Amino acid sequence: MRRRDLRGGPVPGRVWIWALIAGALGILSTLGLAATIARLANVPHEAFKAPVNFSAYPRVTVIAALLAISATAGVVEEAGFRGFMLSPIQRRHGWTTAILITGLMFFFDHHLSHAYATFAFAPFFLAISAVHGLLVRFSGSIRPSIFLHGLADFLLIPILYGLVGSFSVTPVWITGFDANFAFCVALMLVFGVAAAVSFVRLASVALREPNALGRDA
Repeated sequence: MRRRDLRGGPVPGRVWIWALIAGALGILSTLGLAATIARLANVPHEAFKAPVNFSAYPRVTVIAALLAISATAGVVEEAGFRGFMLSPIQRRHGWTTAILITGLMFFFDHHLSHAYATFAFAPFFLAISAVHGLLVRFSGSIRPSIFLHGLADFLLIPILYGLVGSFSVTPVWITGFDANFAFCVALMLVFGVAAAVSFVRLASVALREPNALGRDA
C-alpha cells in the first residue's frame, strides 16, 4: 500500500526529459504569478525575513543548510502531498479533485508556518500544486517533482530571504505599472503558455511509453 500510494517508482527516460521541461516552465510561470501577487497584495517586506541570521554563519554552513532544507522539503512535501495524500483521493474522486484538495492543504500548511503565505497567495500555492500534480499524473512518479521542488527551493530561498539580491513588494498602485511589474506579468504569461504546450507533449510521450505509469485511472 505504501509503495503504491507513494508513487516513487522509476520514470522512463523520455518522460523524465519532458517532465523536467514542463515542470520547470510551470514553476517559472507560478513564480511570475507569486511576484505579481506580491505587488498587488501589499504584503510587508518583513514577512519575507529569514528565520535566522544567516550572516552570522560561514558561507559553507549556509550553503549546507540550504541544501538540507531544500532536499528535505522536496522529498517530504512531495511524498506527503503528491504521494500519500493525493493517491487515495485520486482513486476515489479523480485527478482534478485530488489536485485541488492537496493544493488547498499545501497552502494551509504554508499559511500556518510562513508569514508571507497570506490568503492572497492561495492562487500561487494552488498553481504550484497543479504543476506538481500534473507531473505525477503524466510521469506516474513523484521523482521529477522531488527534483524540481528541491532545486527551486535551493535557488529561491536565498532570494526570498534577501541573502542574494532583492525583489520589490511595493504595491503597484504606489509605483505605477513599472518595468518590474510588467516583467512579472510577462513571466507568468509567457512561461504559462510554454508550460501548457510542454505538458501536452509530456502527456503524449507518456502514453506511448510502455513502462510509463501516468496512464492509471
